[in-house]
Amino acid sequence: MRKTIHDIPLLLLVVVAAAAAFGFWALGASALAEPIRIGDTVLAKSIAGLAKDSLFVPLKPLMYALIILSIGSSIAISTGGVGAKFARVLIFFVTFSLIGMALAITAYFLFSGLTILPDPSGGAGDGNVVAAPFAVKIYGVLTSALMICIYTGLMFGAALKRLGLGREADAISDLFIRGFRKFLQYTIPLAVFGSVTLALNRPGGVETLGNLAGLLAPYLFAMVLTWLVIVAITSAIQGRGLAFILKAILPQALVAFSTSSSIATLTATKQACDDMDADGDEATPFFTIGATINMVGTLIGLLLLSLYTMAAFGIEVKLADALVVGFQSLIFATAAAGTPSASVVLLEEILVSQGVSAEYATYVTGLIITIDTLILDRLRTTLNTQSDSMSTVNGLKLYHRKTAVLAEE
Repeated sequence: MRKTIHDIPLLLLVVVAAAAAFGFWALGASALAEPIRIGDTVLAKSIAGLAKDSLFVPLKPLMYALIILSIGSSIAISTGGVGAKFARVLIFFVTFSLIGMALAITAYFLFSGLTILPDPSGGAGDGNVVAAPFAVKIYGVLTSALMICIYTGLMFGAALKRLGLGREADAISDLFIRGFRKFLQYTIPLAVFGSVTLALNRPGGVETLGNLAGLLAPYLFAMVLTWLVIVAITSAIQGRGLAFILKAILPQALVAFSTSSSIATLTATKQACDDMDADGDEATPFFTIGATINMVGTLIGLLLLSLYTMAAFGIEVKLADALVVGFQSLIFATAAAGTPSASVVLLEEILVSQGVSAEYATYVTGLIITIDTLILDRLRTTLNTQSDSMSTVNGLKLYHRKTAVLAEE
């Protein structure tokens, strides 16, 4: 039975879960959204609430453990420093991320009039906005639980390296990631069922879910423009036409969109590098690192979702606020696991640090998962992996071009 579930595409499981939620709602099964009681005694949350919690309650500690283990094992097995090749690839990782950040902020202000998320006064928090000085927000970012995990991962990696346990830690990290993916295969559909059921049984529930489709406009605007800029830069650096680049990266894009996983797209990413005339074996270490730290699409997604949630909660978002959240999203995106929808849990960290109540942040995260698995995460993963391959081939091109010039001299 378990093997059968693992063989079913996650997208199909999510669609079935959402359809089941709508079906029970249409049949009037509102009891699914009511607390479980015996008489006047509340025994547990509602069935829908328990289904949603099956993902969100364990997801945060699992994500934190994965961040510490992934960073620690990466440092523990690292040898020879950064290296001239990776330094050039890293330039493109950072540049493409900054381009994505700028276009995401532009998309937010361009589409700021959209009504996407519900007012917290409708039963999702008190909506009281606590004004926080800029320095306090920065302090909240630097001392957040996720940043502490990053610091811990760095220290953990140094300790593992000193003990000579890098290979063992890397093997454990790989096992953790595989188990994490299987965990998501079960719990994401349950969370979608629970979140949709809870949303439908709130006042204006159908409208609330329908409004989420408005996220596609700024998402597509920012991601498509970022992708076009990345393709144009790659075409110029490689000295090849746009058709050549597009032919090389299209198969990779299809794999990324269908799997929603940067890790699962690694083989297609290697082929894309080969097709852009970079040696796939030489490129592998760099795009593999990129699958962990180069998350342009995740950055854009976290940034847009955070800004729209802050606005819905009643926080006035200015350019300075958007930049703070942008750099916060840049840092957090590097810590996101390359697995379907895992980065959604990081949204709560950003929102709470920016003054959004924990209750409203949790509510919004539950809503977002319903559309995230269907389409948003697929868009993010596609851009993430496209940036990995093009950053890698561009960095290697610059390295070999300089090497060739030096040889001639």
